[in-house]
Amino acid sequence: MSHNVLSGHISPASVFEHLTVLDLSNNRLSSPIPQEVLTLPMVVRLNIPTNKFTEMEVIPYPSADLQHRVLDAHANRLHGHPPISLVNVARLSSIDLSHNQFSGRIPVEYGPKPGSSWKSLFLEDNFLTGNPPPQFIDRTVAACNSLARNCLRCPLNIRFCREQWPGLECVEHHDHRT
Repeated sequence: MSHNVLSGHISPASVFEHLTVLDLSNNRLSSPIPQEVLTLPMVVRLNIPTNKFTEMEVIPYPSADLQHRVLDAHANRLHGHPPISLVNVARLSSIDLSHNQFSGRIPVEYGPKPGSSWKSLFLEDNFLTGNPPPQFIDRTVAACNSLARNCLRCPLNIRFCREQWPGLECVEHHDHRT
């Protein structure tokens, strides 16, 4: 269903319950991404980039049967903090939340994931602040990651964290959000 100029919101998601790949990319879908979409039991790849989604509903207790391996939600209008609940999706290995409007700190719960169960984590082009989780700094992460173009304080030796936004851009974004 990609590239169909679909607009509005997704409902009801129950019609998708037997899909293994849900591709809603490059449409005009908006509103929060419903929890029922994020927890479709058979979906291995959830591809929802380049829409107008504003937030992801929380997945409080993901089922052990949840098959998600790939979550691609880049280039939306997602804001708030990066969702902590993603760390509880057991099979998830690739996450792309880049080119959104996330702000605040990267959850410390993300720390041990890249290089172990998460093979890729893309958070570039957001407005994340503070230091990356200690595990990002303390070890070499054997995964494909990018934290570029945020408002982070990164040690120079972390290649995937280079090219942070200039301080003025971070202040302007913060002033605009409040």
